[in-house]
Amino acid sequence: MATNLLSLVVIFYKPERDHINNVVNLSKDYNVIVVDNTPEPTEYNFCNSITLITLNDNVGIAKALNIGIDSAQQQGNKYCLLLDQDSVPKSDLVNGLVTFYEEHEAPNEIALVAPCYHDKALGLDAAFIQKRKFLMGRVPADGDSPIDVSYVISSGTLINLACYSEIGSMNEELFIDFVDIEWCLRAHQKGYKVLGLPWLKMEHEIGEKPVIFLGKKYVNHSPIRHYYYFRNIFMLLRMSHIPFQWKISELLKIAPRFFVYAVSTTDKPAHIKHMLKGIYHGVLGRFGKFNG
Repeated sequence: MATNLLSLVVIFYKPERDHINNVVNLSKDYNVIVVDNTPEPTEYNFCNSITLITLNDNVGIAKALNIGIDSAQQQGNKYCLLLDQDSVPKSDLVNGLVTFYEEHEAPNEIALVAPCYHDKALGLDAAFIQKRKFLMGRVPADGDSPIDVSYVISSGTLINLACYSEIGSMNEELFIDFVDIEWCLRAHQKGYKVLGLPWLKMEHEIGEKPVIFLGKKYVNHSPIRHYYYFRNIFMLLRMSHIPFQWKISELLKIAPRFFVYAVSTTDKPAHIKHMLKGIYHGVLGRFGKFNG
């Protein structure tokens, strides 16, 4: 792949050996930028083909992504592929995303393209999300045509850097959770498309071990992630560019999700405490990094 066409931005947070090896393997074929969001200083001994940006702090996924994307822009890249440390994209996936842009008749109308995600924890292909008349709806990730979607998760998405400056950076006040959703919906508001490419697939695991409630699996996170999830809903509810369909959908889900996590997680008191605190801080408008 041509130099300065693409950089892979990988966000580290206390990476394991497999994550480090994955980055080394990716660097054999691609320009790789690692943004290390780990609080403790860590030595990786990367080769010169990997740009390592060490933060020595957990500044949040939004700021870490912004730093990585800025680095990709400074290196003169056209595109930037965002990856979590445990994401392992195959070469045909990366090349397929880039080829779609390069062969499209109007690439600068598209903010980003994303593959279909196979959720390893839930054991299924995640549906794409589309805005409907009153609520957000799900569209099966099937077929060989691009699907116009409302938003996608950040890992595995290929951003068109020609659009990025106008759309703006990731919202750092969110810290984590809904960062990708807010950015995609902002891109839509500014007239850009977000496309899902169902014929391209990437394995991805969202959160921790799923919880089971009434025989159904639900995506699960740590108590602190549930704090951000419940808090950040209230930040997006305040934003004028977030469509009312998303706001109604999330308001309808708050109580059921709270109940599922309150009765199904392992450390119930910790989850309940953090969810309640997230709601409290969200109502007050207290955002940014959690400080207790």
